[in-house]
Amino acid sequence: GGVFMYMLATIVTCALATRHPLPAVRTPAARMSSPSPSSTTDTVSKLLALVEPTDRGIAASDSTRAEASSLISALEESWAGTDAFASPYLLRNTEVVYVGQSSSKGSNAAGGKYRGRIGRALFRTDALFQHVLDDVAVNVVQFRLLGLVPGQAILRGAWRRDLDQPELASLRRNSSRPLSPNTIAVAFEAPRVSLFGREGRFVNLQLGPPSSVGLDVTYLDERVRICRGAGSGVPFLFRADSCAQPGAPLNAAAEQWRVCVARPPLRRLPAAAAAAALSAACALGLLRSLVPRLAGAFVSAAAAVALLRSTGGIVVDEARDDYRRLAAGEQAAASTGGG
Repeated sequence: GGVFMYMLATIVTCALATRHPLPAVRTPAARMSSPSPSSTTDTVSKLLALVEPTDRGIAASDSTRAEASSLISALEESWAGTDAFASPYLLRNTEVVYVGQSSSKGSNAAGGKYRGRIGRALFRTDALFQHVLDDVAVNVVQFRLLGLVPGQAILRGAWRRDLDQPELASLRRNSSRPLSPNTIAVAFEAPRVSLFGREGRFVNLQLGPPSSVGLDVTYLDERVRICRGAGSGVPFLFRADSCAQPGAPLNAAAEQWRVCVARPPLRRLPAAAAAAALSAACALGLLRSLVPRLAGAFVSAAAAVALLRSTGGIVVDEARDDYRRLAAGEQAAASTGGG
């Protein structure tokens, strides 16, 4: 009888459990879990598809820019607290595919004056790169002057990490956005500009001032890198799968800067002669055009040469030189103290 009663109690208990199952217990780990890799992969794919037709952000509508900003913020939040310098995805070639700048009439945060309204009309952009490598950071604008003459502008500089508070404060300028430990400072040399080819074989100039920037790395994965300007907070989206590896569509173009900077630049007098030859070549290339078009070619060539010879396409902003002046002051102070 006792065995029968035990079996009956067991059956009733099981039936009740089936009709009224106990609620699942959610552990703290389950509540605090980060987005899955598939979720961030989908977000990256959606972001890349969204910005592809925007000419690297310049032609983005307000709604597109707002959606891109939301997707970028989601990726940044999923990656917050990660050490960029421990990632295998920081040091590599990348293509600039989006800049979240609201207006690019005068210039753009990626490409400077070459990507402003006048610059885009004179220098049709073929490719835009930013490479962060072991010992150097490189910005590259590849263009066709008047849609005809191939060339490129190159900014090469040394980058540093582990910045102290005065350096971070200088890079932030008036921005209220705090900088993460993933912030790097880059001190660029004077721009190098090549014309009539992108390897600097024919016209290889060094023009304009040195410059400095700060970048806060906010997201990394196998396909993309996201950074924000240290002083502006403007987001940049860089794509690696288009150019980082041999065989990628833009890998050969992404490496052309090396050949150009390995060649010595022309001195001032040959550079002036090259500029004159450039204007003549642009005109001769359109000799069969009507007189108004020929006159327009002369004006455009003259404007292009003036742009190249003034600052090399660099946006001269005294506020952006704070970091460079701070570094120079510290060096002078150290020299005085040592004497």
